[in-house]
Amino acid sequence: MRTAKTLSRIIQFSICVIIIVTLLACATPKQAFEYESNASLRQQLAQAPAYPEIGFIVFSDPHIYDPSLGITGKAFEAYLDKDRKLLRESPEILESAIASIKNLKHDIVLVSGDLTKDGEKVSHELFASYLAQLEAAGKKVYVVPGNHDIVNGHSYKYVGDNIERVPNITAEQFAQMYNDFGFKDALQRDPNSLSYVAELQPGLWLLALDSNLYRENVEDKESVTDGKFSAETLMWIEKMLGQAAKENKAVIVMMHHGIMEHYAGQQKNYGEYIVDDYEEVAKLLANYNARLVFTGHYHAQDITEKKYDNGKFVFDIETGALVTYPCPFRVVTIDKDQIATIVSERVTSIASHPDNFPAYAKQYLQEGIATIATGVLVGYKVDRPEAEKIAQEIAVGFGAHYGGDEQLAPGQTMVTETGLSPLAWLVIQYRKDLILGLWNDLPPPDNNLTINLKDGSWK
Repeated sequence: MRTAKTLSRIIQFSICVIIIVTLLACATPKQAFEYESNASLRQQLAQAPAYPEIGFIVFSDPHIYDPSLGITGKAFEAYLDKDRKLLRESPEILESAIASIKNLKHDIVLVSGDLTKDGEKVSHELFASYLAQLEAAGKKVYVVPGNHDIVNGHSYKYVGDNIERVPNITAEQFAQMYNDFGFKDALQRDPNSLSYVAELQPGLWLLALDSNLYRENVEDKESVTDGKFSAETLMWIEKMLGQAAKENKAVIVMMHHGIMEHYAGQQKNYGEYIVDDYEEVAKLLANYNARLVFTGHYHAQDITEKKYDNGKFVFDIETGALVTYPCPFRVVTIDKDQIATIVSERVTSIASHPDNFPAYAKQYLQEGIATIATGVLVGYKVDRPEAEKIAQEIAVGFGAHYGGDEQLAPGQTMVTETGLSPLAWLVIQYRKDLILGLWNDLPPPDNNLTINLKDGSWK
């Protein structure tokens, strides 16, 4: 007869086997890309097509919110307490940005997702009307959706103390509503997402990618923040990249989610802001010479690079939210010498804050993040007064990262680690990698940059 100890070991072994088998069954196999196994294709990709001379403007995450949905009352204020976006001022900010963009010589505008607060149909209609103004001024606009924009279960209006559901839109309606802003000019469209290819001018393709998971959204629940490409969409992306190579077309990419970490520890702390399997996605784009990828989502001005042993490289150029400090947009120029120049501009004045808008926007951001951080710390059972003090320092770090080119002032500390209660000290140690990451900017510079598109060098 088997002893209890022997039976216990058998049970433990059986459980381990079940866990291992389950993990193997659930594991997602690595996507097989043609460039990895096709030597002749890699030889073809060794020579990158030249980028034509072009200029364009990029902005992201305008999160437009139609004021008709309510901008007063306890319910709306309760929402703002949990957020850091200038929703009440979002139409004014967009109007100011559009006025500036109209005066720029470049006639192409890219918008990398989160067009609306939470996918409300009326907010989409309002945003589309602003884009129509740009096109009427001679600009050509291209958009992709963000995680807030489609089948969002939190499409609400705010009436006093209450919230009420309002219509949102489907993926099909998104393509119809923004038909004039990229979709009608598509050379190819992915049947499995809202991704498309458009030719910005002869010799240059825009690969506009939909990385959102709106099919997983649930009514009355927040939209899924994470991003992922299905296997079918990845195959389509590689097919389009291969076709571009055959036709000697240079490629730039626009998508909502990032394709690499923008600070050490981002994947651990905020992995939902980077597309799943980001290392493989970045490597795919780099190997097909898609060297500039314009992203958004995290609301920060940040540029990060990835270089590979075979000489390939790619830049993730994340543009901060138009509706969050520093309320930026980018102006990009590529010249005949294959030098890409990126200049950052900011909204500096809106109708309700004609003189002090940058300071107001920064204070609003830091107060919003401090409120959120305080709630998190109190959730860890840190006393509120101590939590509020720590949260202020965390908010400064986020504000610096959002602005880009973050750098500590002389004598400034990232976060206080002395004089804390034991519990607060433990919490800080647990999340210290996030704080360190925010303050230690990865190269290259984030706001103004020139990139040699032939070899990836920058200054």
